Amino acid sequence: MKTLKENEKWSVSLKATQTTVEESPRPKIGDDDGISDRTMNAIIVLFMLITLSVSIVASAQPDPLKYRIMLRQAMLDMDRLDFDKAAAKLLEVRANSEENANVNHMLGMCYLYGQDASEKAVFYLNKAAKHAAVDFESWDLDEKRAPIESVYHLAKAYENLQDFAKAARYYEQYLATINNGADNGSRTYAMIHRNMEKCKAATIENSAEVLPENVVLNQ
Repeated sequence: MKTLKENEKWSVSLKATQTTVEESPRPKIGDDDGISDRTMNAIIVLFMLITLSVSIVASAQPDPLKYRIMLRQAMLDMDRLDFDKAAAKLLEVRANSEENANVNHMLGMCYLYGQDASEKAVFYLNKAAKHAAVDFESWDLDEKRAPIESVYHLAKAYENLQDFAKAARYYEQYLATINNGADNGSRTYAMIHRNMEKCKAATIENSAEVLPENVVLNQ
């Protein structure tokens, strides 16, 4: 009988313990560190937004290698005189990289000799000529300057637009730049000098045409 009573007491004690455990509230997420479910959900959403933003920014960054390859391809296109293909590539390179006088020079060449669009050529060659250098490295993908020849091509573009004053100025500037190392008796020098003189004469002629009738030029 004593054993039976002890068992009954043990059974009652065990049931009381189970009831206490069942009635105790289950721990919620974050209860151990004092963070509520709502706060935790907000943190998770914020983390997801930050991750998404970083991914979008990373995917929007231009790929330097891609545009270096495209620049090289454009150079090869120009070497084959395929100016239209080269211009399309160069425009994409220019839109996705820093201002580059070499790219501007090549675009000017494409518009001047490929598409016969002298106004566009003047736009890009003007930008290139400001950074023209005698020691320009051709076929160097890291070259940011323009070749000194960009000044000559700018003069040619102005001549095509019949802006003879500017054409003469840039022809003269180009001749002065190459004068130190060039043979003044060469055919190239003579041709450019002749173009310069022709543009100077056309400038004077155009100026005379717009003078009032009562103005007499000094003889």
